[in-house]
Amino acid sequence: MPGTEDKLDIHETLYRYCRSMDRMDAPLALDCFWPDATLEYSGLYNGSPAGFVDWLWPVHASMVCHTHRVCNMLVDFTGDAAAVSESMVQVTLRMQQGDELIDLIGHGRYLDTWRKAEGRWRIADRVFVSDMSTMVPVRARDVGAILYPGTPGQQPLPGRRDTSDLSYRLLPNLGRA
Repeated sequence: MPGTEDKLDIHETLYRYCRSMDRMDAPLALDCFWPDATLEYSGLYNGSPAGFVDWLWPVHASMVCHTHRVCNMLVDFTGDAAAVSESMVQVTLRMQQGDELIDLIGHGRYLDTWRKAEGRWRIADRVFVSDMSTMVPVRARDVGAILYPGTPGQQPLPGRRDTSDLSYRLLPNLGRA
């Protein structure tokens, strides 16, 4: 029967999925799913992992930035090479609307079915359940001026939504199974 290492592999795959979304790393996103997986995202998308990436990338690219987080991951093994999980997810999507920045903050759950083959766990089916969301206007745009008052030019290191993000230099193989 699967054990702690298998559960950790599933958790790591969920973390890699979040990383793939925030860095817009399509190969990494696709690596989290079996190619024949089905994905259902609360009426927004229903189809294959490749179709999901094709649909989502232009949507995410039009945003200023976004973050995805998972927690409270519960895994139940239903066989030696099969499992199901529920994971809480929070997504913050920053969008420009005219002269205003808006954060859409969504909370939901990934209900995943897992299959292990070729020595790895990947998602075989996913249903995203949307529990709640809110839109919040962004009041401060110059975060550096707030965090570092009186220090002109001092800015936090910006994250990037591609493989030029500093994390890829520091951990070039992170997230690749």
